[in-house]
Amino acid sequence: MSTNHFIKFGKAFLAALVAILFSSGAFAQTLSLMTPTLANVAGAMTARFGIAVEDQIMLKEELEDGAELALKCGIRLYRDYDYWFDKRVSSASFESVLSFDALTKEFTMTLPVREALLRNTNLSLLLHDGWANIETNLGSWDMLERGERYSFRLNATMNQDGAPEGISRFIYFWSWDAGAKSSFQLDFKY
Repeated sequence: MSTNHFIKFGKAFLAALVAILFSSGAFAQTLSLMTPTLANVAGAMTARFGIAVEDQIMLKEELEDGAELALKCGIRLYRDYDYWFDKRVSSASFESVLSFDALTKEFTMTLPVREALLRNTNLSLLLHDGWANIETNLGSWDMLERGERYSFRLNATMNQDGAPEGISRFIYFWSWDAGAKSSFQLDFKY
C-alpha cells in the first residue's frame, strides 16, 4: 500500500472517531431544576425544588436496556463572608434510583420518604410523581441570623447507580455523565 492510502485511511478513521465522540455528546442527558426555593415550614428550613429530564425518550431507552440510574442532589446553605471562606450552616441530600422492571414492564423509582417503590408504566408520570415536587429539611429556621448574608446551593447529578464518585465521568461518558448535571445558587440577605 502506498503512503497516500495510509493517509486517506488515517483521515477517514479520524473523521469517524470525531463523529462518534461528538454524536454521543449530542445525545447527552440534561437535568433541569424547577423553581428552587428555601422556605420556613413550621419552623423548619425546607428546600423545595423539582427535577425534570429533558430527553425522556433516551432515558426510557437507557432504562429498558437495563440501566439503573441514581439522581443525587446535594443541598447546602452557607453563611457568606467577604474576606474568608463561607461557613456551612446546613446541608442535606436527596437520592433516588430509577430502573425498569422487565417482568412487569413498569418503571420503578426509590424515594427517601417512601419504603415502597414508586411504579408506573408511563415514565413521564413516574418522573412527575417522584421528582416534580421535592422537599428536603435543612434543620431549624432559627439557625439563620437577621442581617446576615447566605448562599443556598443545589447540585443535581444523574449517573449509573453505584458508580464511584469522581471516576464515573470517564467510565460512563458514553451514556449519562456527560450532560446529566445541573446546579443552582441563590444569594440572599436574611
